[in-house]
Amino acid sequence: MKLYIELYFSSEGTRAEVVIKKMKNMGFEPVVGQYDFAKEYNNSDEYANIVKTVSSELEGTKTRYRLITRKK
Repeated sequence: MKLYIELYFSSEGTRAEVVIKKMKNMGFEPVVGQYDFAKEYNNSDEYANIVKTVSSELEGTKTRYRLITRKK
């Protein structure tokens, strides 16, 4: 499965380049098109860990996000 994420930055929050670096450090790859980043996962436990990590890393940045999953 593949997890895609759309990011919505706030001018009141953390600078976009800092958030982008955080996403890359979490193993997300930048993509061009409808979504901003993507990451592959294999099972529901891995998915849950990714979501938990994203939530924790973006907390306090005033960055909103939307997660989308698709089959490869």
